[in-house]
Amino acid sequence: MDIQQLLTLLLIVPIVASIVIWLMPTNFKVLSTVHVIGSIVSTLIAMKAVLSVIDGKVLFAYDQMLFLDSLGGVFLSLIGITGLLVNLYSVKYMQWEIEKNEITLKDAKLFFALSHLFVFTMTFSVIANNIALMWVAIEATTLSSVFMVAVHKGKKSTESGWKYIVICSIGLAFALYATVLLYSAGFSVINDSHSIMLWTTLMAHAKEINPDVLKLIFVFALIGFGTKAGLAPTHTWLPDVHSEGPAPASAMLSGILLKCAILGLIRYYAVVGNSMVGFEYVQSIMIISGLVTIFIAALFLIRQHDVKRMFAYHSIAHMGVIAFGLGVGGFLGLFAALFHALAHSVTKALAFCVTGNMVKIYGTRDMTKMGGLIKIAPITAILFGIAICSLVGVPGFAIFVSEFLIVQESINTGIFLPVVLFIIGLIVIFIADFSHFNLATFGESKTKILTSKIEWSANLPLIGLAALIIIFGIFSVDGWVTLLNNAVKIITGV
Repeated sequence: MDIQQLLTLLLIVPIVASIVIWLMPTNFKVLSTVHVIGSIVSTLIAMKAVLSVIDGKVLFAYDQMLFLDSLGGVFLSLIGITGLLVNLYSVKYMQWEIEKNEITLKDAKLFFALSHLFVFTMTFSVIANNIALMWVAIEATTLSSVFMVAVHKGKKSTESGWKYIVICSIGLAFALYATVLLYSAGFSVINDSHSIMLWTTLMAHAKEINPDVLKLIFVFALIGFGTKAGLAPTHTWLPDVHSEGPAPASAMLSGILLKCAILGLIRYYAVVGNSMVGFEYVQSIMIISGLVTIFIAALFLIRQHDVKRMFAYHSIAHMGVIAFGLGVGGFLGLFAALFHALAHSVTKALAFCVTGNMVKIYGTRDMTKMGGLIKIAPITAILFGIAICSLVGVPGFAIFVSEFLIVQESINTGIFLPVVLFIIGLIVIFIADFSHFNLATFGESKTKILTSKIEWSANLPLIGLAALIIIFGIFSVDGWVTLLNNAVKIITGV
C-alpha cells in the first residue's frame, strides 16, 4: 500500500461506514455489527499510518495537501484507540437507551452513522497540511457531532446543541481570521498561493514572516481554537454539551475532539514560536490561558454534584493543563503536554462511559442521591475510581506522569509562581473530586436502584481504557515515547 492510498483510506473508510449504516434497514443487530466492523477497520488503518511515522518520517499525498507527521500521529492515535473503545461501548449503551424508550431505533442508526462521520472530520483535521482545509475540518466536526449530542431531542439537549453550534462557530471565526492573515503574511514572503497554505512551508519560512502580524495571528488562533478546545473564558458551551449528550458522544467529544482543536492551536504555536517572535511570547500567553482555565474549572467543580457536569468541567481543567504545559515549553514541557493529550483522552473516555453505567444503575446523574456503588456494581465502582484517580493525578495513573513532568520542567526553568498556582489549582480539584467520589461510591443510596447488572459487553471496552490508564501511568512505552520525542522536535523546529 503506497502513501497516498494509506492517507486516502484514513478518510474513505469512516465515510463509507457512515453511508452504509445510513442506508441500511433499521435492524439493531445488523447496524451495530457494521458499526463495530467499521470502527475496527478505521482503527487498524490509523494505527498502520501512525507506525509509519513513529520514527520521524513524514507522509505526503495529493500535492502535499494531506500529510502525516509524528505530531499528527500522536493525535491520530487518540482517534484510533479511544474512538474504537468508545464505539464498542456505544453499542450496549444505545441498546439500553432503546429499551428505556429514551430513543428510537432510527435515532440509534443516526448516532452510529454520525459517529463515523465524526471520526472522518477529526481525522481530516489531523492530516490536513493545508491550513484552510484544517480549519474547514475542525468546523465540520461541530456539524457532524451536534446531532449526536441532541439525539435525545429533549429541550435541554436541543438548547445545548444550539449553544454548541453558535459559540464554537463564532469562536472558529477568529481561527478563520488567523488563517487568512497567515496566508496574507506568508504570501508576501513566498509568492505561491498553493505552497504558502501548507503548514510545512510556513514552518520552513517562519522566520521570514512579519513578526508583528504573527503576534496578532496567534491571539486570533488562541481565541478560535481555544473556544473549540474549551479554554476559558470561551468554554461556556462545554459543560452543557458534555452533560446533555449520550455518554459515548460525551466521551468522543471530550476524549478526542478537544485534542483536535489543541492540535490546530499547536500548529500555529509552532509557526509563531519558530519565527522571529520566538517561543517566549506564545509561552507567556499559554501560561496565563492555562492557569485561568484551571482555576475557573476548579471553582465550578467544588459545588458540582451532577456526575456528567463534573466530568465536563474536568475537560476544561485538563485543557488548561495542556495549555500550561505548552506555556512551560522546553522539550520536557512540550513532551508532557502531548503526553497529557493521550492520558486525558483515555481517562475522560472512561469517565464519561462510566457515567452511562451509573445512570443505568441509579436513573440519576446527581451524586448526592447515589451511594453504595461499590456494593451494587463493584466493577463500575472500580472503573469510576480509576477514572477519578487519574483525573486528579494520583501516582501510578497516566495523568500523574504528565502533570509531574510539567511541574518538574517548571522548576527547572525557574517558573516558580505560575507552578505554585498550578499546583494549588490541582489540589482544589483533588479535594473536590474525592468528596464527590465518596458520595457515589460509599454510604447508602438515596434513590431506588434500577439495576445492579451491567453486562460484560459494556464493561470490557471500559476495562480496556482503564488498562491503558494504568499501563501509561506505570510503564514507559517505547514506541509512544519515540513518537512523542519526534513530535516535540517538529514543534521546536529541531
